[in-house]
Amino acid sequence: SVSGGKASVERLLSGQGSEVTVCDVGLEQSKPATLRKNVTYIVCAVIFNEKEEVLMVQEAKPDCYKQWYLPAGRVEVGESLEEAMKREVKEEAGFESEPVTLLLIQEQGPQWIRFIFLAKSPESKLEAGSTEEGPEN
Repeated sequence: SVSGGKASVERLLSGQGSEVTVCDVGLEQSKPATLRKNVTYIVCAVIFNEKEEVLMVQEAKPDCYKQWYLPAGRVEVGESLEEAMKREVKEEAGFESEPVTLLLIQEQGPQWIRFIFLAKSPESKLEAGSTEEGPEN
């Protein structure tokens, strides 16, 4: 139902998570996750402001210059996923953030795994209309 779906989304956005009731692979068929040194681990943050606008940053790298993305980047050696997410948001958007919940894990072949977090900023207001130089406060 629509109201049930809305309540489920509201629980996720408030950091309460979601109960897993169905698994598409039986536990007897699943294999344990293996972390490998030759895999790139990426973190990504989804952050909303009070107007329910999503934070996007413009890329500075030449191959995708000025394209808009969610703040994201590689996990550095010795970092936890949460530490990496906080660092990437600080580096790319210029402010502190806190993870709320893990939304999604994506795997692209054996090369990389992306961890997408719902996050929030403890700073009072995130303004729309940020520029290439950084967010307006």
